[in-house]
Amino acid sequence: MSNLNWIEKLKIDYIDEEDGTGTIHVEWDETDPDLAYWTSLGPDSQRETILEALRLACDEALSDHVD
Repeated sequence: MSNLNWIEKLKIDYIDEEDGTGTIHVEWDETDPDLAYWTSLGPDSQRETILEALRLACDEALSDHVD
């Protein structure tokens, strides 16, 4: 598996909360050797990785629509 394809093995869901906020929920197989790096990051670094990916995706999407 290539270096970036391990991300495709993460199960990422967005959950609408009753208070109007949202939660990003990530599940994965902790025994999958392709996900060893992700598992080793720990919760704080995992959270930062997901947030950075979202920031980059938003920046890219917005830059595609700005003239």
